[in-house]
Amino acid sequence: MKKRTPRRHWQLPQGIPGLPAGAAFSPIAERCQSKSIKRLLTAARPATEWTAHDVNELIYLANTCSELLRRWPQYSTPARLAAGNELVAVLSEVKRRRREHGHYGVTGDEWAVLRRTVADLQSWVETVPTQRLFAAEAAVDREAVADDRRRELRAA
Repeated sequence: MKKRTPRRHWQLPQGIPGLPAGAAFSPIAERCQSKSIKRLLTAARPATEWTAHDVNELIYLANTCSELLRRWPQYSTPARLAAGNELVAVLSEVKRRRREHGHYGVTGDEWAVLRRTVADLQSWVETVPTQRLFAAEAAVDREAVADDRRRELRAA
């Protein structure tokens, strides 16, 4: 049975054009800050205490950074590309260990790389204008939903 209420139109949150998402007086600064604190705490916590949600947060950060660099090439620097590649390499090792051994494991070197790259990428993401950040996150969300639907179709 369908609801008889009017459908609400969801709109991309608007910020002040050109204002960084992490600026103190930005309307979405609290949301951006809570996400960044979550990611930084996940990277700082020992991997034995990680949950699947924590690892997914870090994967989401890597995908968002990748989308920002793909859409707006002016953000692309060798340091950011190297940090992103290091983060992806560590996360792929974490996923491999999870598949093979049943728990998340990170070596000491990987943990140091993870903490450094997450801090670097998160500090950069907070300087990106709000509308660009939300557009990149929306694209990542669309790809994730499309990927989930493809999995469902294969399973059927």
